[in-house]
Amino acid sequence: MIKRILEKWFNLEPVRCESCEVLRSLLEESTRERRDLLTRALNPPQVEPLVQTSTEELKPVGNTFIPWRVRQQMLEAEDRKKFQLMQEKEKEIADLEKELDLSMDPNKKLKTQTNAG
Repeated sequence: MIKRILEKWFNLEPVRCESCEVLRSLLEESTRERRDLLTRALNPPQVEPLVQTSTEELKPVGNTFIPWRVRQQMLEAEDRKKFQLMQEKEKEIADLEKELDLSMDPNKKLKTQTNAG
């Protein structure tokens, strides 16, 4: 008490400790946050209403469990389809090679390149 009176009379700055400064800054921050929250609670921002989807577009989610035998058949069918597509592509490539007179023989490729160049 006497210390405060002497500081006031002689215009001395009070001694500030580091922990008091930390507490003061924390108090200011919490006061600012509380003020912001009150402002947001009392004056909420205007939000556009959500777009309603029609119930016709919504379909119930089916059972995700698939028995192993059914899954195995599905995988086998996919593999057969992939194999068939691969065979068709190989046949198309072979037809293109025949059409362009190319072969897989590297000696023939060199001969056709040296003849052309």
